[in-house]
Amino acid sequence: MAGADTIRNGYPGFVAGATFAQKLGWNGVPVSSSYAACASGSQALQSARAQILAGFCDVALVIGADTTPKGFFAPVGGERKNDPDWQRFHLIGATNPVYFALLARRRMDLYGATLEDFAQVKVKNSRHGLHNPNARFRKETSVDDVLASPVVADPLRLLDICATSDGAAALIVASAKFAREHLGSLDGVPSVRAVSTVTPAIRSTCPNYRISQRIPPRRCRRRTGCSKTRSWTRPTPRPASGPRT
Repeated sequence: MAGADTIRNGYPGFVAGATFAQKLGWNGVPVSSSYAACASGSQALQSARAQILAGFCDVALVIGADTTPKGFFAPVGGERKNDPDWQRFHLIGATNPVYFALLARRRMDLYGATLEDFAQVKVKNSRHGLHNPNARFRKETSVDDVLASPVVADPLRLLDICATSDGAAALIVASAKFAREHLGSLDGVPSVRAVSTVTPAIRSTCPNYRISQRIPPRRCRRRTGCSKTRSWTRPTPRPASGPRT
């Protein structure tokens, strides 16, 4: 790859989908690539759904595969000062755990979220894994277990962090008409009504202080499960300091 400025561990997301289709002999079959880090799966599913709703196809195959090293991802080296990831890794030390810890801390400050709230995610996931014979982890975890695990980037604990693993998955997405014609019935067939990587209610109703300068509405705290009474003050805008250079 002579002349390439950025090579990230050979992630397949940076290889055109047409390249894979050609190797598989799928010439003439429309194909696209999705790479959005941890949201790649949702993005690929949304792309397939949009193609079907637009009438471009009746059925689509969504495939995802990944291999990852054991443990935490190491920041990619090199000198790529125009790369946002390089900047946050090397200039401010914001590796992925630190980056999401900052978001978690902001949620705690704005909406009253607690360490116990975050721990409930692991508790819920472990409960599902306990009853799934194909799950990687089949051990139930309690809130106390999560809180007692080592701190990675405060407030996130080790058991809050998603474990890295090798794996693959495939989904066949089809229109209701296509599925009915080929299956005879839609009983037991899951339907995709919406795909989102951000909770729409939170995104549309919880303002960003730096943008809107508004006081967070009470319904935000209700929807995020925060029943704690807090006092809210309107941020004071910074005084104008003349034209910026």
